[in-house]
Amino acid sequence: MGQMAELENTASRKVRLYIFIDALGWELAERYHFCADFLPCRYDVVTQLGYSAGAVPTILTGKTPPEHGHFSFFYYDPHHSPFRFLKYLPSFLLPDIIFSRHRIRHHISKVLKKVLGYTGYFQLYRVPFRHLPYLNYSEKRDMFIPGGMDGVPNLADAWQGRSYHISDWRKPGMFNFQEAEELLKRGSFECAFIYDAALDGFLHRHIGEPEAVRAELKHYEERMRRLYETAVACYDEVEFCVLSDHGMTPLTCSLDLRPVLGKYRWGRDYISFVDSTMARFWWIRPELKEELRAAVASAGHGHWLSEQEQERYHVNFPDHRYGDDIYLLDAGVQFAPSDMGGMALPGMHGFSPDDKDSDACFLSNRKPVVEPFWIGDYFRIMTAP
Repeated sequence: MGQMAELENTASRKVRLYIFIDALGWELAERYHFCADFLPCRYDVVTQLGYSAGAVPTILTGKTPPEHGHFSFFYYDPHHSPFRFLKYLPSFLLPDIIFSRHRIRHHISKVLKKVLGYTGYFQLYRVPFRHLPYLNYSEKRDMFIPGGMDGVPNLADAWQGRSYHISDWRKPGMFNFQEAEELLKRGSFECAFIYDAALDGFLHRHIGEPEAVRAELKHYEERMRRLYETAVACYDEVEFCVLSDHGMTPLTCSLDLRPVLGKYRWGRDYISFVDSTMARFWWIRPELKEELRAAVASAGHGHWLSEQEQERYHVNFPDHRYGDDIYLLDAGVQFAPSDMGGMALPGMHGFSPDDKDSDACFLSNRKPVVEPFWIGDYFRIMTAP
């Protein structure tokens, strides 16, 4: 992708670099003293409840999910579902024994993305095909390009008129770091957003292995130091910031909702979407709402979000598109199976923003124009004059 314009030789020799490292939480950054010697201005930042599907749009716009429209990938919208055609396919054409396999679903996702003309991240995960006609998908467009947030100005929009570079989220982080280093040497931009998502995948698998985490963060620190030293060598003035969207919480146990919901009918009594750490419900038969809420609560390990919590966590959508009610699991507990996967992972995010392991971080070589409290505050820093 790389949105960039070449600087003229007479341009200011100041550069602002914002390196996004998915899942580099505050607890990890401090425990392992990540880049502490050259990034001394360090901030513990409140995340956005949910996953990268909601956190990244918040970072790119500075807005809350009800303002920018993104929270989770899937939401209830049967009248506009892009998957409505699936309701006409007989179930025997999509046997679970075949179509629940990750590789097959991955290939189907690629085909559907092309057919639907989506340019953003798209994945079907483990959502049952019979559920898809009830659901819509939020990230249809590339959020990193100008106009990518459907009328809400994003970082690329705010940087119009500047010489800038936004790395391609589809490329590996190490490629994006190397690309940024080469562009720095050429003096090609005055501000840049460098994207890496690989640490998130690593921590999902290895968060419970301290030495493996230490080694991986050391590798990242070496890359950050190299980028920083290149920037200092090529520019007169450097603002260098590492920022993240959330942390990572080790698995404590898993929870299967199927036993408590067994006697109720999905699609007739209720609609649900079970993420890894929260279950979102829409009440098709309102008279069963309290009975269903009690059944889910009987499984334990979590609680129903109150209206006050939904407002405080910025998930109070007026149209309830992401759920009439949300059951949030306790930190460390994962739904398994869920609509995202069949098994719990060693690490997960998406728990309460009040939990310490959920916190994001903002690390900088100089004090920012705004001290970030919430990840949406990054936008004000990145777009400051």
